[in-house]
Amino acid sequence: MKNQNRLTIIFFILITAALAIFPEIAVYAQEAAKKTKDTGGFGIGDIFEYAVIIGYLGGVFVLFPWIVYTNIKEQLPWSEEKGFEEMGPPDPNLSEEERNRRAREILLEIDKKLTTYVEDGEELITITKGKQARFIRNGLEYIYKNLAPTEQDIIDRVNEIAPVYLNRTERIFTGSKWIIGCSIFLGLFMLYMVGFTTFLIIHAIGIAFYIMSSRVPVYLFEKRINRYSRKGIIGGLMGGLFIGMGAKHYKKYSDGTVERDYDSELSGGALMIVLLVVAAMILGFLAAALGVVNFVMNYTNNAVMPQKPEKWYEKHFVMQKNDN
Repeated sequence: MKNQNRLTIIFFILITAALAIFPEIAVYAQEAAKKTKDTGGFGIGDIFEYAVIIGYLGGVFVLFPWIVYTNIKEQLPWSEEKGFEEMGPPDPNLSEEERNRRAREILLEIDKKLTTYVEDGEELITITKGKQARFIRNGLEYIYKNLAPTEQDIIDRVNEIAPVYLNRTERIFTGSKWIIGCSIFLGLFMLYMVGFTTFLIIHAIGIAFYIMSSRVPVYLFEKRINRYSRKGIIGGLMGGLFIGMGAKHYKKYSDGTVERDYDSELSGGALMIVLLVVAAMILGFLAAALGVVNFVMNYTNNAVMPQKPEKWYEKHFVMQKNDN
């Protein structure tokens, strides 16, 4: 519950900051659009500029609040010692019998959606998809908020499913520390060169957005481990640059002797430092844009939309029965 309260505070601070800063970014976007129209097309600079705008405008002001909201709603007030810390108050319009019936109905549907596997001869349950995670979270929320079942077997089953959900939806950071470092370096560089500006606030939120968007639920992380190698494209590129800095150069003479070429190493090292500084500046500006990419990869299949539990039940059970 402490994490949930902390995220709620961050959510409201973020919304307040976004409302305060949004007009300046909107003006910048309008100027960029006018500039592109006047020049009559897109160049590499225009593409970079629009990537930055999309990152800061779309990422920081639209997607980041959604990510924080998702992280708040993904958590459940459940612990191994107490089970659900808050149960009810139950819907006063439903009898105890009806509340237990609905809880059983939801648990039965959850059992159908869970993935089963066998380990050491025992059949176990797990979550492997975002669609499963969303349904289970909404189902458990409706049970403990609106139904507060009284039958022990229902309560026991809820307490079996809740830890599976919480373990499988725990998020792991899979982003690039190099990108975060570049973004911080860029912010400090701009602070030193031009002083404190509104953009630095947006940039700091952009870094936080990148970090949050880089957190992947366990079930999705495991799927990617099986599908892809551990090193991403950017990680491989940056790793190659760092390896290049450690390369040694040699000169071979006609008599067969070999000598270290310190001049080549020095010039090569200086060039590499320049390239790294340029890469740091570019990646620093693109952190928020890369956060948008991370959102598409890590949140589109499991992002939580605001919805009342009773509306969720009506949509998935009452309306479906009427359709059938």
